[in-house]
Amino acid sequence: MDGYSPWSLAAFVGLILIAAIYYGFETALDNINESALEKKAEEGDQKSVKLLHILDKPERFSNTRESAVAILGVAIGAYVLGSGYRFLTRLIAVQGTDIENGSVIAVLVTFCVALVLLILYLVFGVLIPKTLAGRHPEAWAYRLYRWVSCSMVILWPLTALTTGISHLILRLFGVDPFADPDNVTEEEIMSMVNEGHEQGVLEANEAEMITKIFEFGDKEAGDIMTHRTAIIGVDQSLTLEEAVEFMLQQNYSRFPVYSKDIDDVTGVLYLKDAVICRESMDADNVPIDRIDGLIREAHFIPETRNIDTIFQDMRVKKIHLAIVVDEYGQTAGLITLEDILEEIVGNIFDEYDEEESVIQKMEDGVYLIDGLAPLEEVGESLGIEFDEEDFDTLNGFLISSLDRIPKDGEQPVVDFGGYEFEVLSVENKMIHTVRVCKKAEDVETETQDGE
Repeated sequence: MDGYSPWSLAAFVGLILIAAIYYGFETALDNINESALEKKAEEGDQKSVKLLHILDKPERFSNTRESAVAILGVAIGAYVLGSGYRFLTRLIAVQGTDIENGSVIAVLVTFCVALVLLILYLVFGVLIPKTLAGRHPEAWAYRLYRWVSCSMVILWPLTALTTGISHLILRLFGVDPFADPDNVTEEEIMSMVNEGHEQGVLEANEAEMITKIFEFGDKEAGDIMTHRTAIIGVDQSLTLEEAVEFMLQQNYSRFPVYSKDIDDVTGVLYLKDAVICRESMDADNVPIDRIDGLIREAHFIPETRNIDTIFQDMRVKKIHLAIVVDEYGQTAGLITLEDILEEIVGNIFDEYDEEESVIQKMEDGVYLIDGLAPLEEVGESLGIEFDEEDFDTLNGFLISSLDRIPKDGEQPVVDFGGYEFEVLSVENKMIHTVRVCKKAEDVETETQDGE
């Protein structure tokens, strides 16, 4: 049998087909939809049942594949070397040169023959099957599972022997071969999410929601609460009629009730409870703190508490509003169940909410920004980075940059990140509205670059 024997070529083609089966089946299993497979198995599809049986024992298939690939590697290597050697012998015989002396040309030609055979193996035995199986995993898995199942039975003695030896060696080095692999890290999952978004598998809003879910557990009550300066509370000295009229003018259904000031919260008043009480009893002129059962007990939480545990607690206790207190026991803000959900799904508006953006972009490229706008959102809108560890809001950043609180009517300007932040109004010792625009020289530079 020489290098040009049809039997020899048939053997080589057979090795390529075997490689194609294993690599194609492995890729099909990696990409197949297990949920769809389980559904078909429940409907009685026997092929799906057998495929799930293989998927349930990934180590057995992996060992079989490794054994088969090792055998193929040895066989392909032997074939390539044998074919090259026979080709070299023929070439030298034709040239009339002694094989021991050889020639550079003969060696190069032999190398080229071996390289061509190796390329054929890689292209038709590995790359093409993996590509096609990745595009049509279900079809490939259904067609090849019989061949793979048979090979798993045939190669079982070899795989059992090699697996047993490897486990024994691992134990000698103090390694448990049956220990669970390291858990997937959050960074790895986020990398997969970003890759899926870049490849178009995940929509932008889906990727954003997954990202928010992972960030959810890292946030505290102080990060998402409504600050004390923005709390709308009800004075407990108000009569029932006054309280109802006041609440009807707001866009909320639950209000903290305070005694002297917002630091002395005594409970929570539901608009629904107040309306029902007013209709069921003659108590319009009675102070709300003297009506039994009207004011509900307030739920207090520290501002450093994780919002994940807050959410679980509020859900179990059926609480919709909680008062956030700082380390000194003073009211820092309030947090609602809606605030927590918005950290995952974004802003939630009902028919009574007026969607007012804290960052408004005008036609001339100028921004009007609320002083209490989160610094993170401002940075995303302007494309700049702030030191968010020191400040939460634009108001805090500007006051720190100015090193003072602007007076009413004063309009100081802060330069940062290529923008001019001009204070337009100040209320209650807080910057209320800020006008933001590109610095003149930066606008001129961008114009020149565009030209």
